[in-house]
Amino acid sequence: MKKRGMTVLLIIMFTLLCTGGCGGEKPEGGIQSEALDTLDAEENSGGVNSGAADLEKANVEEAGSGNQETADGFGESENKENQSVSIEGMIKEQSFEVELEGWGKVFFVSIAPKGDNEHPGFILVKEGETVYTFPQTSEIAGDRFMEVSAVSFQDYNQDGKKDVIVLATYGNGESKWKEAEIFLRENPDNMFYLDYPDMEGYRVRGQDGSEHGFYRDTLLEEYLSTRRLTESVAQIAPTWPDYIDYVDGLSGYFSEEQQIKRFAQNRAVWAQDVEFADEIHCFTVASMGYDGKLTLIVSNQGGTGFYTYSSFYQIDEKGELKKLKTSFEEGSSEPDLISEIMTVYGSFSTKGNRNYFIVYDQLKDSPDSYLYRASSLYVEDGFVQEIPLASQRVLYAGEDYSAHITSYDCNGNELTEEEYDNFPATYYEGMGLTKKSAAFKWIDIKDIKGMDDEEVEEALRQAYKNFSLSDD
Repeated sequence: MKKRGMTVLLIIMFTLLCTGGCGGEKPEGGIQSEALDTLDAEENSGGVNSGAADLEKANVEEAGSGNQETADGFGESENKENQSVSIEGMIKEQSFEVELEGWGKVFFVSIAPKGDNEHPGFILVKEGETVYTFPQTSEIAGDRFMEVSAVSFQDYNQDGKKDVIVLATYGNGESKWKEAEIFLRENPDNMFYLDYPDMEGYRVRGQDGSEHGFYRDTLLEEYLSTRRLTESVAQIAPTWPDYIDYVDGLSGYFSEEQQIKRFAQNRAVWAQDVEFADEIHCFTVASMGYDGKLTLIVSNQGGTGFYTYSSFYQIDEKGELKKLKTSFEEGSSEPDLISEIMTVYGSFSTKGNRNYFIVYDQLKDSPDSYLYRASSLYVEDGFVQEIPLASQRVLYAGEDYSAHITSYDCNGNELTEEEYDNFPATYYEGMGLTKKSAAFKWIDIKDIKGMDDEEVEEALRQAYKNFSLSDD
């Protein structure tokens, strides 16, 4: 995950206030669970993988067996291990032998709270000694604890180390529901909290200070609760990528898939019919800058003057479609962007990185005169800037209707035809910029007429999939 230096704390706090605070609003009427009396296998035994095959296997295992199969396939163990562990308040049916990296074989022990309005506790026991106490929040349970209804050991956050998912059932006399406690490994390879340093306040560590310890993310638990994703471990198992997208959104960052989805949802804005220069009307998706934002380009071209008009769109920090402003002068000829290949010059400096896309324009400005222009485009901070490089006029005149060619650079200096053709390379390579090649896939607007959101998403995805930027 790339580090994004955007502050998210105020947005996150506002979001939590809007969703009912740290504990989350309890579902009206409660979520009734068929597993309260007869537990689903993936809840009672743990070891659920996020893959569909493993979830299906978990759902068909016999409930209440007292056995557990860990996510990495580590054997089976009957509850005979519990006979060697004696802990006050131990919940035997939700205590298991498990192998954890750094710990080896240990006993995960669930401990019932001493009071109805407290949370259960969880520890690791090895050779009769408590070697680790799982982190707990300081809050008091506002409702009555009923039972630990699920324990699962799996790599939930996809960092290569096994985590622990616990579901506990609570009630208030009228309804009952499940809440998740998710214990994630303290893994230096997991860069999540380096990407979002302002989220450190939501991280709850254990008191033991163990190098193999776990932490809880209270924002994650709030996210699952408010979205009612705590009915089963199978429901929780695949949610980590969605949670990351959620946090990205709070910080104003949206993944490529999220951007494509929003482009598709707003197709009524950018895929409108055009009334002129409509011989060609198409779109493409490209990554033109270094800010992680995709750019949707919609161009139409036609008419006797070979006019081209282009619009550029991005998804802003609020997740909304934004039409970018450009330096194009209204009524003037715009670059012909509908090309499968473009030369690009990359600038890398302490002032920032830019990609200059070399573009051309051909305009018939009279029956006997054609104007050709070479320029470059770059996209930065939601603005499309065109930089004029050189121009060439071809005038057909005289009795033999011969071509008279004049060329000039951007400063008005006269160029030969060869100098005009090579001017973009001369200009940017002379500045020490790196030459690259960009490939685009353009799709006709007509091809997406009548498509639903998912079909348009796929068309946009294919356009972006075929975009590339490589060194020459």
